Parts: sequence; C-alpha cells; structure tokens
Amino acid sequence: MSVQLSNYPSNSTHPQLVPKEEEGILKYLLDVRNYLQNLKRNRTQYLNSQAVQKTYQEVLTKVRELDEIRKNNHATPSNSATTLIHSMELHNRVDSVLDDVFQLLSLCFLTVGLKNSAPATYASLSTVQSLLEHLNESNIFTHHDLGPIKERLDQISKIVEESCSQEIKLDNEGDDQFNQYLDETELEQNQNKIEQDLLLRAKLQHCLDEYHEIESKLEEIDPSLNSILEKLFQIRRGLLSLVASAKKNSLLSQKELDEKHLISPEYLNKKLLELEKEFKDLESNRDEFGKFKSLETGEIPENGQNVLKGLEDDCNDLINDLSHQTNGRLTLDPDLQPVYEQLIEIKTTLEKLMITRRWTLRETDLFTYQKKLGEIDNLRVKGKFPSKSSDSKGQFIILYLLRRCYAIIYKLLECSEPVSESLQPIHNQLSTVRRCLLDIKRLGGVSNERELYPYQMKLASLDNLRKDGIFYDSDGNIPEGQGTLNALLAACFDIVHEMKVEAEANNKSNDTSDNDDTNSQF
Repeated sequence: MSVQLSNYPSNSTHPQLVPKEEEGILKYLLDVRNYLQNLKRNRTQYLNSQAVQKTYQEVLTKVRELDEIRKNNHATPSNSATTLIHSMELHNRVDSVLDDVFQLLSLCFLTVGLKNSAPATYASLSTVQSLLEHLNESNIFTHHDLGPIKERLDQISKIVEESCSQEIKLDNEGDDQFNQYLDETELEQNQNKIEQDLLLRAKLQHCLDEYHEIESKLEEIDPSLNSILEKLFQIRRGLLSLVASAKKNSLLSQKELDEKHLISPEYLNKKLLELEKEFKDLESNRDEFGKFKSLETGEIPENGQNVLKGLEDDCNDLINDLSHQTNGRLTLDPDLQPVYEQLIEIKTTLEKLMITRRWTLRETDLFTYQKKLGEIDNLRVKGKFPSKSSDSKGQFIILYLLRRCYAIIYKLLECSEPVSESLQPIHNQLSTVRRCLLDIKRLGGVSNERELYPYQMKLASLDNLRKDGIFYDSDGNIPEGQGTLNALLAACFDIVHEMKVEAEANNKSNDTSDNDDTNSQF
C-alpha cells in the first residue's frame, strides 16, 4: 500500500528555489543520487569500496565548491572554520538532494564494511537526530531512554575526532609527473577532509544540542514512585503492542492468523480489557489533585509526577484509540488511515529485517525506508497529522508507529558488522559454526574426536577460501572485514582444539578408571 503524500501539506518551510549559481551543482548531485540508487538496486554485483570512496571524494569536491559559492555570496571568508552547507537560512533543494546523497553514501560505506569510518556515521546521526526530536516532542523519557543514545553519540564523537586528527598522506614512489599528480590528489583529499569534518561536526553538534536540551528536562523520579512508573510503562508497552497487532484480521481464519503471527480480534479485546482494568486500578491511587500516591508508603512525592502524568495521558489516548477497533482492525480518522496502513507495513518489513538481516539486508536498502518515514514525518503540521476532522483519532498511534520505525532503523544500523557484503556469507557461516561449537562446549563438550569432524571439515573448507591469509571477492579485490573473519576463524579453530584436548583427557581418564576396576577384580 502507498500513500499519496502530495495530497497533504508539508511542514517543511525550506524554500526549494535554487540560485542560478547553484544549478550546476544541483544537476550533478541529482545525477549522483540516481547513480547511487541504481547501485543500490543492482543485486547482481557487490559494492566496491574503492568506487564508493572515489564517488565520495568527488561529491566532497562539489560540496567545497558549493560552500565557496555561498561564502562568496554572503560575505563569509572562504577559509572560515564554518560551513554554510545545510544552513537553515540558505537551505534549498540543493541541500535536500545533498542530504540524500550523503545518506546513500553513508549506507554504502556500511555496506562495504567501513562501519567505523567517519562517512558511515552520517546515516546514524540522521536517525539519532530523528529519535531525539521525537523524544523531545513526546516529553516522556527517562535515563533508560537517553542512555543508549548518549553512548552512541560518544562513539560517533570519538570516530569524528579521530578522523579530524588524521592527515591524508600518499606515498610518492613514481616519476616526477606521477608524484605531482599524487601531491595534487593529496591536497584535494585533505581539503575535502576539512569540509567533511565541518559537516559531520555540525551534524553531531546538532544532535548533542538536542540531547542536552532533553537531558535538561529530565526529571528525577522519587524512588517511592518507581513501582507505579514501572506498572505504567508495562501497561503502555502492552497497549502499544496491541496497536501494532491490530490489523485487518476479521477475514482471516485462525490458521492464517497463526501463520502470519497476528492476534485474533477476540484476544485483542480481551487483552485490552485486562490492561484497561490495570490502568484504572492505578488511576484510583491518586489524590484529589490527580497526583499519584506511592504504592508502598501512601505518600505523595512531587518529583516524578509530571512523568507519571505524561504516561497516564499516553495510556488514556491509546485506550481511547483502541476502543475504536472492530474485528481486530483499528478504525481511525479517514485522513489518517492510509498513513497508519503504510506505517504498519513499513514496521512489519523492518521487524522481519531484524530477524533476517544477516542474510537479506543490504544497508543501502534502509535509504528507502528512511526516505518514506521522512516524507510521512513532514506531513505533520505543528506536530499533528493533518485531518479534516477536529477530533482526529489515532494521532498518538501513528506517532508511535513512526517513532518505532525510526528506532528499528537505528537498531539495524547499529547491528551492522564491519564486514563487506561480499564477505558476509563467509562471516555468517563462521558465526554459525562458532555459535554451534560454543553451545556444544557449554553442554559438556564431545565424547570423542569424531563428533567434531563435521565442524572441522566446514572450517577447513572456509579456510581454503583464503589465499595467503586473505579472503578475496569474485573480482579479485580485497574487501573490508579481513580482521573480523580471520579472528572468527581462529576462534573456531581454538574452540575445536580445546574440545579435542578435553575429549582426549576424558577418554584417558575413563581408560585408567576401567583398568583400575579390572585390576581390583583380580
């Protein structure tokens, strides 16, 4: 299902009119975006890290050119330690297309295994930025919500800082003409790197500012209210899980529901009543001013009441929206129903990718979902999705689904391995063998060496794929992830060796015990 996004007004206030001097750069960026999207769609060929880096350098050169144009037109020194790219005042269609290009390139870096490189952080920063903006808007968050985001921002900060401190040096070992070419290339790449560092630092700083703004709002919750807080979170999670499961189930048989992992309308109604009863019981534990009492002491602490009130409002909204479902299907405002259907579809697809990502996910595929979510997010006006009805049912549900999709994309990005997609099949096999070996070892090991033969044969076949200790792709290139694969292979061999030694020791011990028993009989 698709939503006709053009029928809705957008909350984007950025002008799309492009100055004449930037039109050439816009055309170039559109061509690059099309090129990268074609690469993304081409599943017959693995991405090449050298080609990705070459394209990235070419784009950065154009970005420097764009930055210089803007600085010249706005009386900013060209060597200024700031960048006018993505400037709110100068934002136009060039910036929008450039953001798409950087998103695609960042995902390409992830796909070829360069997860810990500076360009690869762009996609993560964009997703973190969306999560933080929605978190800030919701006004309901705790240290548990902010902790993982802060850890990721710290990791990205470290990657960006390390990148900023490095200078590109190319070896000059050819003739004078070639050395001159290398010097020019080195100079250009270092200038590009300065522009890259400015862009990433600006984007990182924006995320950090958003994070600190949220952190400043964080309210300390009185320990005596923790039990109520936990119960409200559990009820909210239960209601949200019902929201995500409420689909067109009325025409499906029980067998089809089981196969599609959907809940029946009867179960949904039953669960909703149970959660509503739990919620009403908690609501009854308030004073006349609506403040929650501690379940343990009966006292009414001030710290944390706002958080509890926000959770209470969320639960009320969810119960109200879920009460408008019939036969397991939510009936929302007609203007919101198409958006809801599309978000359910995106969320379901992303959740499947969480399970099958090792075998089916190409990180560049996430661009499509990021783009769709961005378009849906931009439909909102003053935080609300537009509707002809003054009483729009389901606003909170749609916002939850939108935020949930962003969160899954964030997890998928973080789960990415620093291994090129061309080596991913080998990585998957080694990971599976290692997991099996560890399970066997945990369960007591093997009784004899023969039980390890299948694993030894598999490891030998994978080891034979190496040439001089290097895994090559089908084109003879050396993809990223060599260290990871070699470490996995070595770990598997070590586990096999340990279990062989243990099996031999156990067999010797058993033989000695048998001999002792035999001698004692005589």
